[in-house]
Amino acid sequence: MAAKCYLALAGILTQFSSLYALEALDEATMSAVTGQAQGIRLTSEFDNSIKSVSYYDDDGYAYGGNGQVGVVSLSPVRVSTPTNRPLVVELRIDEKNGRNGLFFENRDLPIDIEVGSIAVNGKSLGGFGQNNFQIKNNLNANPADDQVFSVDLYAGGREGNGMTFDMDIPNSMSFDTYYDDDGTRLKSTVDFGNPFDSSSGGLKMTGLTLDLDKDGLDIGLPTITNGSINVYNATIGDEVLNSVAYRNINLKGGRVLLKNAEEDGNIGLEVDLTLSAQSIDSSDTGRTSLDYVYIAGAVDDNYLSGSPSSEIYEGSAKFTLLDDVSITGMRLNVDQQRGLVLDFDSATSSDGIRAHLEVSDIKFQRADRAAAGVAAPSIGTIDAKVHLTNNTYLQVEGH
Repeated sequence: MAAKCYLALAGILTQFSSLYALEALDEATMSAVTGQAQGIRLTSEFDNSIKSVSYYDDDGYAYGGNGQVGVVSLSPVRVSTPTNRPLVVELRIDEKNGRNGLFFENRDLPIDIEVGSIAVNGKSLGGFGQNNFQIKNNLNANPADDQVFSVDLYAGGREGNGMTFDMDIPNSMSFDTYYDDDGTRLKSTVDFGNPFDSSSGGLKMTGLTLDLDKDGLDIGLPTITNGSINVYNATIGDEVLNSVAYRNINLKGGRVLLKNAEEDGNIGLEVDLTLSAQSIDSSDTGRTSLDYVYIAGAVDDNYLSGSPSSEIYEGSAKFTLLDDVSITGMRLNVDQQRGLVLDFDSATSSDGIRAHLEVSDIKFQRADRAAAGVAAPSIGTIDAKVHLTNNTYLQVEGH
């Protein structure tokens, strides 16, 4: 479910590319594009549909595959605004913290995203979508309550070229997400608040960079301070399975490098990733960490307002990185025999996944007692060193 949440963030960014759907503007339509003293306001309603988007692995070589071309397809793909709820983007060129940049702001995100089927070699993994995006505080009449979803764009990335992004998701933002398979729907609500700590919540990402260099696409991971991502009320039919919350998220940066296939003549993608345990800024003594909470019982408005009922129970723990997480030489290929394959070169001993983390404050208690600050004893602390070798692989197929 967390993976769906992170994918949803990528879906949010599609709002900016949707502006190409505007046709030539006449005088009446131009009234929706308003020049202001502080920038431009762009108002649009759109319904963008793509019959199919497919990725072909042209050599079908998955290091053990049969050499037949593999394909991953999304069909159909639809991104639209709800009826009578236009998307309003406020854009300005300005200075912030001593840097000139291009700034986008939204007080509402009326976007529906739907992928009818995700298929590997023509076999479906199911459908996926997000809708009902809300920034709740902006439903109030008081402008002082306004919260803004914003993206700041600056010239220059990690190496001085490229681009740098800052993104701020307000703590009152939420959306619904669903997964369909064989006529059954799994749905949940993604929320960015922290009902028990008003000083945290939301997701403010600073310093996401994009650069092209001789090795490939270099993505600098952002820093996050006290962020929250909650996946509430995972539901099949009318039955709530559970909820999961990731709170007090602190990320100290890192790097993702997307490269061409390792060997000449091969087609595919290779990925290196580093997730930093500590900031390169010596004045920042904190570590990459988060609080994980498993919630048993239906999350309702009382829970979201910080007053959960005695019928909701939580299991929680704090995860802290003691060393950097590294993923080295991970390959992505598709072929007809094994489907979508993530693996490593078995002849390269340095390839694999390594992590060293601490799991502390492991507790089980009633949610109302936790909200009231009643201390529950911890069952202990786990210090784990994880090494997935170069013989590790993940294979994904439809059915």
